[in-house]
Amino acid sequence: MIAKITRGKNPGDIGAYLHGPGKANEHTYTVAGQRVSGGVVVGSNIGAEGQTDPRWWAGELRKALNTRPEIKNPVWHASLRNTKGDRTLTNEHWADIGQSFAEDMGYAEHPWVMVRHGDDHVHIVVSRVSDVGEVWHARNDRRAAQTACTNLEKSYGLEAAPRRREQAKQPVLVDRENARFKAQLVAAQRAQKEREAQEAAEKAAQRAKWRDASFPNPPTTRSPVVSPKKITRPHVPSQSERSKDVGYER
Repeated sequence: MIAKITRGKNPGDIGAYLHGPGKANEHTYTVAGQRVSGGVVVGSNIGAEGQTDPRWWAGELRKALNTRPEIKNPVWHASLRNTKGDRTLTNEHWADIGQSFAEDMGYAEHPWVMVRHGDDHVHIVVSRVSDVGEVWHARNDRRAAQTACTNLEKSYGLEAAPRRREQAKQPVLVDRENARFKAQLVAAQRAQKEREAQEAAEKAAQRAKWRDASFPNPPTTRSPVVSPKKITRPHVPSQSERSKDVGYER
C-alpha cells in the first residue's frame, strides 16, 4: 500500500475534486452493479458514509476549521493505493483500513472522511483542527504514513509496496548531545596539543640547562686577537741633514 500526502485550506475544493469525474473519467465507483463517475464516501467518523456530494461533509469539516482560523493549511489529504498484485477490497475493508490508519496517524479524534476512487485506491480528507479547537500537527507525517501502511499490509495480507527510504530525524536532545560531544572532543584535542607543546618546551629547557652545566666555558675555534707590536727604528739622517754644519765652531 502506498500513501501520498498533500495539504490545503478549503475542504470544499478537495471535495469537488474527489466527487468529480476527474480529468479522464478516472474517478468511478460501483453502485447497484453499475459504474458511476465520481467518488463515494466509504468511511468516516462524522456519519458521511454513502455520500456522493461533498457539500455536506465539507461543511462539517469547515465547522471544525473555523474554531482555529489562524491555522495554516488545516486540511490534510492522503491517497492510499494498493499494488497491482493486491486483491480488490470491499467498502467495509476500506472503512476498517481508514479507522486503523487514523489511529496510527493520530487524527482519530478529528473529523475525517474516506472517498473511494475505483477498485484500488481511496482518498482521506482530515481536518487538522478538532471540533473543540485542538490541532493535529502531523509532524513527520510521511514517515508515519509509511509505517502505518506497513502495518495495514501485515494486518490485511496485502502485498508489501516499495518504501522510500527516509533518514529518521534525530530528537533535539540527541542533536544537543552530539554537539556537546563534538565540543568536548575539540577541547580535548586542543588540550593535548598544548600539553605536547609544553612538554617539548620543557625538554628543550632541560637540554639547555644540562649543556650549560657540562660546558661552563665552551671551547671556541676562533683565534685570539693579538695587537701588533710597535717597532722602533734608529733615526738615520738624510743627505741634506748630513751636509749641514751643525754643532761645529770655527
